[in-house]
Amino acid sequence: MLAKYGSVNHRDPATSPALHPKQPPLPPNWLPGHPFDTTHTDLRDENKVSGVWMRRDEATIRNEIGREYACAENIDIQIGRVLAKLEAMGELGNTYIFYTADHGIAIGRHGLQGKQNLYEHSWRVPFIVKGPGIKPGSRVPGNIYLGDLLATFCDLTGVPAPDTNEGVSFKPVLLGEKPVIRDTLYGVYSGGGKPGMRSVKRGDWKLIEYESAKSKVRETQLFNLKKNPFEFLAEHHDSKVAALTGIKPAPHQTNLAKDPQHAAKLAEMRALLLAEMRRLDDPYRFSDQPDDVLTAPPEEERKGRKKPRP
Repeated sequence: MLAKYGSVNHRDPATSPALHPKQPPLPPNWLPGHPFDTTHTDLRDENKVSGVWMRRDEATIRNEIGREYACAENIDIQIGRVLAKLEAMGELGNTYIFYTADHGIAIGRHGLQGKQNLYEHSWRVPFIVKGPGIKPGSRVPGNIYLGDLLATFCDLTGVPAPDTNEGVSFKPVLLGEKPVIRDTLYGVYSGGGKPGMRSVKRGDWKLIEYESAKSKVRETQLFNLKKNPFEFLAEHHDSKVAALTGIKPAPHQTNLAKDPQHAAKLAEMRALLLAEMRRLDDPYRFSDQPDDVLTAPPEEERKGRKKPRP
């Protein structure tokens, strides 16, 4: 399978792998490096992945994406074996099959390699479901969290969800009754410098905030995902980048956080982000947000008796 995609398991950190015509092209939003510290760019996934390390050159990234394609095709073959067995047992039409995974991975997109970021390529996960009542070939936003799986399994099978369940059943989405179960999605990563990264998405709009006291970074990104689905930045408009990707973004396909025409939308999304941080008891705040977090959980909460937080 590696040969099919012109890729190898490259082992030499001192050199790049060879380019091969069978290798997949660079991603549309490839960059030779991320334009600023994402609050945790010194972690394993960004500089210790065998075959990639800190390289983001064309040969390295195309070889790595070829390895990804080979891996994905192998997974597809194994799923095919499961489906064939269910069909042979006469149970294929009576079984719900869920295919999903951990976070996506960057592999050169935005100049990153790993999954510790809140761009769509890493925040989103693959999610495919087959089963009774589910129309084949349909694709919907869903707006689900993996934490919604338990509630959904219970709903599909008629089993009451346990009291500890915090998810929402997306059975209506699977059956084509609704396109989404939430209007807002919240993303968080604070594995490096604090407070880290936060994101909120509603409709076509998405906000990402970055801050690290360690690296002194403070950045804001605002995207219209309908008009800019690859979350292109100013750096993607560089002619040298466009020459390698073959993609020339439109002028409006960029970070809109500093665009005066979108100041009202930026304020709206920042207010929404703060509301989600409060609703979900986020223990951190950005330096330009109200300092209204509780530094320690109330005694009642530590004893298992929930008490509302601000």
